[in-house]
Amino acid sequence: MLKRTISAVVIIGLFVAMLLLGGIYLQVGFAIVGLLCEYEMISSIKKKGVVTIDIPVYILTLALLPTYRLYGLKGVAYAYCLTVMAIFMFRILSEKYDYDSVLHSLLAIIYPQIFMLFVYMVITMKDEGLGIFIIVISVIAASASDTMAYFTGMLMGKHKLCPKISPNKTVEGAIGGLVGGTVLTGVAALFLERTEMPIYMFFLLGFLLALLSQFGDLTSSVTKRYLGVKDFGDLIPGHGGMLDRVCSIIFVIPVALAVFEMYYGALV
Repeated sequence: MLKRTISAVVIIGLFVAMLLLGGIYLQVGFAIVGLLCEYEMISSIKKKGVVTIDIPVYILTLALLPTYRLYGLKGVAYAYCLTVMAIFMFRILSEKYDYDSVLHSLLAIIYPQIFMLFVYMVITMKDEGLGIFIIVISVIAASASDTMAYFTGMLMGKHKLCPKISPNKTVEGAIGGLVGGTVLTGVAALFLERTEMPIYMFFLLGFLLALLSQFGDLTSSVTKRYLGVKDFGDLIPGHGGMLDRVCSIIFVIPVALAVFEMYYGALV
């Protein structure tokens, strides 16, 4: 528990520093997060015995943020299309790869990179303050849900939620996570004095994001179970890898952005 707590404090400190610095520092910081997540995903796939087609996957990972900044979503669509083409070309030109290589490499450019794209969309918004607020609200909702689910499940958990996917998760923990994410998201909006939306909307948003964050966590669990790994990595003591830490957060950001665009109109 001590190791987990120390790691959490360090992560929070780095995250706050990125937010305060903003601009290019924030963007480079999240680009590094995306690269680490991709490395962990590829490494986990390899542990399953699959030979992945790494070169186009990593090129897309590195190019995703600058491509979006320079050419928008049209540029990203071209980048994805060229990457898929390259993956098939590698398969055709080399007997080193089989069709499992193709399918798992395609998986790697979808999970987690599709979700990281929405993170990049948010942090490069013209209104940087609003973009940072969307990130903060998403992190609060997902983290509060995760933390409350953990402690509620530990203290009160009796009924298994998805035993074949994540044996330790309980229905009671899931309910505790929903309550925690809902309440803390609304309180955070009040504390940060962001009242562009009616305050009840922030509580509803908190509930929605807390619910989705649990599905994000379970998505991570079902993927790891399929790949036969306990964690995606061991970068963060007590927490596993970077993808283990952000899996629920990146899952909610696309929906958070969509909700804010309902009130502001197009933001990206």
